[in-house]
Amino acid sequence: MQYNSTTNSTEEQVPKEELKTKINRLKDHVGDYANTYVQIAKARAVKGASTATAGIVVGITAFFFLFFFLFFVGFGLGWWLGNVFENRAAGFFAVAGFYLLLCGVLFALRKAVVVPAIQKLIISKIYE
Repeated sequence: MQYNSTTNSTEEQVPKEELKTKINRLKDHVGDYANTYVQIAKARAVKGASTATAGIVVGITAFFFLFFFLFFVGFGLGWWLGNVFENRAAGFFAVAGFYLLLCGVLFALRKAVVVPAIQKLIISKIYE
Protein backbone atom coordinates (compact mmCIF):
# COMPACT_ATOMS: atom_id res chain seq x y z
CA MET A 1 0.00 0.00 0.00
CA GLN A 2 1.34 3.32 -0.98
CA TYR A 3 0.76 6.47 0.87
CA ASN A 4 -0.31 9.34 -1.33
CA SER A 5 -0.03 12.62 0.53
CA THR A 6 -1.92 14.72 -2.03
CA THR A 7 -4.99 12.52 -1.99
CA ASN A 8 -5.14 12.42 1.80
CA SER A 9 -4.78 16.17 2.27
CA THR A 10 -7.46 16.89 -0.34
CA GLU A 11 -9.86 14.54 1.38
CA GLU A 12 -9.19 16.26 4.71
CA GLN A 13 -9.67 19.72 3.16
CA VAL A 14 -13.19 19.04 1.87
CA PRO A 15 -14.68 18.14 5.27
CA LYS A 16 -12.91 21.09 6.92
CA GLU A 17 -14.30 23.50 4.34
CA GLU A 18 -17.78 22.05 4.71
CA LEU A 19 -17.49 22.33 8.48
CA LYS A 20 -16.36 25.96 8.22
CA THR A 21 -19.28 26.73 5.91
CA LYS A 22 -21.76 25.04 8.24
CA ILE A 23 -20.34 26.83 11.26
CA ASN A 24 -20.58 30.19 9.48
CA ARG A 25 -24.18 29.48 8.48
CA LEU A 26 -24.99 28.43 12.04
CA LYS A 27 -23.39 31.62 13.33
CA ASP A 28 -25.51 33.67 10.92
CA HIS A 29 -28.66 31.83 11.98
CA VAL A 30 -27.90 32.36 15.67
CA GLY A 31 -27.32 36.06 15.00
CA ASP A 32 -30.60 36.30 13.08
CA TYR A 33 -32.40 34.48 15.91
CA ALA A 34 -30.95 36.85 18.51
CA ASN A 35 -31.91 39.90 16.44
CA THR A 36 -35.43 38.58 15.95
CA TYR A 37 -35.75 37.86 19.67
CA VAL A 38 -34.61 41.41 20.53
CA GLN A 39 -37.07 42.89 18.02
CA ILE A 40 -39.93 40.83 19.46
CA ALA A 41 -38.99 41.90 23.00
CA LYS A 42 -38.94 45.55 21.90
CA ALA A 43 -42.31 45.18 20.20
CA ARG A 44 -43.81 43.61 23.32
CA ALA A 45 -42.38 46.39 25.50
CA VAL A 46 -43.74 49.09 23.20
CA LYS A 47 -47.13 47.38 23.09
CA GLY A 48 -47.22 47.15 26.88
CA ALA A 49 -46.14 50.76 27.32
CA SER A 50 -48.66 52.02 24.79
CA THR A 51 -51.45 49.96 26.37
CA ALA A 52 -50.54 51.28 29.82
CA THR A 53 -50.33 54.86 28.55
CA ALA A 54 -53.68 54.56 26.80
CA GLY A 55 -55.20 53.10 29.96
CA ILE A 56 -53.83 55.97 32.03
CA VAL A 57 -55.16 58.58 29.60
CA VAL A 58 -58.59 56.94 29.49
CA GLY A 59 -58.59 56.61 33.29
CA ILE A 60 -57.70 60.27 33.83
CA THR A 61 -60.32 61.38 31.31
CA ALA A 62 -62.96 59.15 32.90
CA PHE A 63 -62.03 60.47 36.35
CA PHE A 64 -62.33 64.05 35.07
CA PHE A 65 -65.82 63.47 33.64
CA LEU A 66 -66.93 61.44 36.66
CA PHE A 67 -65.74 64.18 39.00
CA PHE A 68 -67.76 66.85 37.20
CA PHE A 69 -70.75 64.52 36.87
CA LEU A 70 -70.78 63.86 40.60
CA PHE A 71 -70.14 67.53 41.31
CA PHE A 72 -73.16 68.69 39.32
CA VAL A 73 -75.37 65.81 40.47
CA GLY A 74 -74.44 66.60 44.07
CA PHE A 75 -75.08 70.29 43.52
CA GLY A 76 -78.46 69.62 41.91
CA LEU A 77 -79.42 67.08 44.56
CA GLY A 78 -78.43 69.51 47.31
CA TRP A 79 -80.48 72.26 45.71
CA TRP A 80 -83.49 69.93 45.26
CA LEU A 81 -83.24 68.59 48.83
CA GLY A 82 -82.95 72.19 50.02
CA ASN A 83 -86.30 72.89 48.40
CA VAL A 84 -87.78 69.70 49.88
CA PHE A 85 -86.51 70.56 53.39
CA GLU A 86 -87.30 74.23 52.82
CA ASN A 87 -83.75 74.94 53.94
CA ARG A 88 -81.02 75.07 51.31
CA ALA A 89 -78.23 74.44 53.83
CA ALA A 90 -79.98 71.28 55.09
CA GLY A 91 -80.14 69.97 51.51
CA PHE A 92 -76.44 70.51 50.94
CA PHE A 93 -75.56 69.01 54.33
CA ALA A 94 -77.67 65.94 53.48
CA VAL A 95 -75.71 65.47 50.24
CA ALA A 96 -72.43 66.03 52.12
CA GLY A 97 -73.52 63.40 54.67
CA PHE A 98 -74.24 60.95 51.84
CA TYR A 99 -70.79 61.54 50.36
CA LEU A 100 -69.23 61.13 53.82
CA LEU A 101 -71.11 57.84 54.26
CA LEU A 102 -69.92 56.70 50.82
CA CYS A 103 -66.31 57.57 51.77
CA GLY A 104 -66.67 55.60 55.01
CA VAL A 105 -67.94 52.54 53.14
CA LEU A 106 -65.09 52.79 50.61
CA PHE A 107 -62.58 53.18 53.45
CA ALA A 108 -64.00 50.15 55.28
CA LEU A 109 -63.91 48.01 52.13
CA ARG A 110 -60.56 49.26 50.81
CA LYS A 111 -58.54 46.14 51.73
CA ALA A 112 -61.22 43.61 50.81
CA VAL A 113 -62.68 45.13 47.64
CA VAL A 114 -61.07 48.35 46.39
CA VAL A 115 -57.35 47.47 46.45
CA PRO A 116 -57.79 43.96 44.92
CA ALA A 117 -60.01 45.39 42.16
CA ILE A 118 -57.39 48.03 41.28
CA GLN A 119 -54.61 45.41 41.38
CA LYS A 120 -56.55 43.11 39.03
CA LEU A 121 -57.19 46.02 36.67
CA ILE A 122 -53.50 46.97 36.56
CA ILE A 123 -52.35 43.36 36.11
CA SER A 124 -54.87 42.76 33.33
CA LYS A 125 -53.67 45.91 31.53
CA ILE A 126 -50.03 44.82 31.80
CA TYR A 127 -50.64 41.32 30.45
CA GLU A 128 -53.21 42.37 27.84
